Amino acid sequence: MKVTSITEREFITSIISKSKRLDGRNLADGRTLEIKFLKEWGGCIVYLGNTVVLSQVSAEITEPKASSPTEGALHVNFEVSPMSAPDVNLSRSSIEFVELQRSLERCIRDSKCIDLESLCIVAGIKVWTIRVDIRAMNDDGNVLECSSIAAISALAHFKRPDVTVVGTEVTVHSLDDREPVSLNLHHMPIAINMALFGQGTYIVMDPTEVEERIADGCYIVGMNAHQEVCFIHRNGSLLLREDTIEKCIKLAVGRAQTVTQTIRAALDDDAYKRATKAPVGIVNMLQTGTILGARQPIYNFDLNSIKVQDNEVEMVDSEVITVEDGPPKRPVPVIAASTSAVKENALRILKESQATLFEGGASKWGVESEEEDESSSNEKEEVPSVPALKQEAASSSEEETGFLESDQIDVKPSSTRGWYSKNPFS
Repeated sequence: MKVTSITEREFITSIISKSKRLDGRNLADGRTLEIKFLKEWGGCIVYLGNTVVLSQVSAEITEPKASSPTEGALHVNFEVSPMSAPDVNLSRSSIEFVELQRSLERCIRDSKCIDLESLCIVAGIKVWTIRVDIRAMNDDGNVLECSSIAAISALAHFKRPDVTVVGTEVTVHSLDDREPVSLNLHHMPIAINMALFGQGTYIVMDPTEVEERIADGCYIVGMNAHQEVCFIHRNGSLLLREDTIEKCIKLAVGRAQTVTQTIRAALDDDAYKRATKAPVGIVNMLQTGTILGARQPIYNFDLNSIKVQDNEVEMVDSEVITVEDGPPKRPVPVIAASTSAVKENALRILKESQATLFEGGASKWGVESEEEDESSSNEKEEVPSVPALKQEAASSSEEETGFLESDQIDVKPSSTRGWYSKNPFS
């Protein structure tokens, strides 16, 4: 477990008491939420700030339970990547891991968000079993909420194969033969995590890793967009009043509605891309035609703010404008120029709307040109013979009385790898 110094704890607590946070957010604001779906049905990656969670849904045909012969099954499996944090506890029997696993099961499975009866194929014989695999790739706080968003998004995106039942014979059709069938979701429960300071005096929405570590405790509410409470969980040493709990529920309602709208917007965007045959998936998010695959958009500056002083280009009160290629990054530093030609080139690049930084052309590594082949062949012809080298060595040194042996002479080989001795151990 990571240890927090007293100075850091007191500093963060003091700024939270002034309704401020280290990343500039208000106490009731959440981080940027981004949902990306994979090429396969039921796969997605959720970015909640710097917290990243991967989720994948799969389905198989199994026998139902004797207590519920007409219902399918839903299993939730949560794992933590060893690279998610330096101090991650990978033990499945640890308190933190069991708490996260059980909270996800209560939020997704026990809330009855999926119609299990629609998963029945033949009553008492065959049903569909849905499995949700969740893996935390990077832990920067609020892994529980990010995992619940990833699980619900994957379930809403997943489509199982269609089946045909004739008597007791079941035929499972491939995705090419018939259109796959989506799951029936009654609602979308989200595990809203809130860190409490001062015994509930200050409620911090979407806490980061350091805020979760120094908080008095966390109050977790499973909420959907219909203002229905699915589950409530509390950890830490907290003794809350009734008005504090009501305030937490009110904040959870607004957060759940915002997250649900983001999930539906991501689903609509993915459906539009698939309908228009647009490329989808993680591979298509990268630009693979250049040496550097990732693409970084250039920022639009006010060209009138660039002026020349003492043969140097200077930026005055530049403003970063959001572009369509991605979210705004950190400001690009301005490099001083010694000539006017460099300034003109910079102005020309900035005027181009499609300009990008650090983007090269197609890779040509490993391709040898004809000039290199000709130069290597010429060097082969200019290599002198061994007897000639013996004569020159004998005439140039008066102190030496003997001749050099042939295995002690550095002769340039046929390849262009450089000079080396035939017998390096001589």
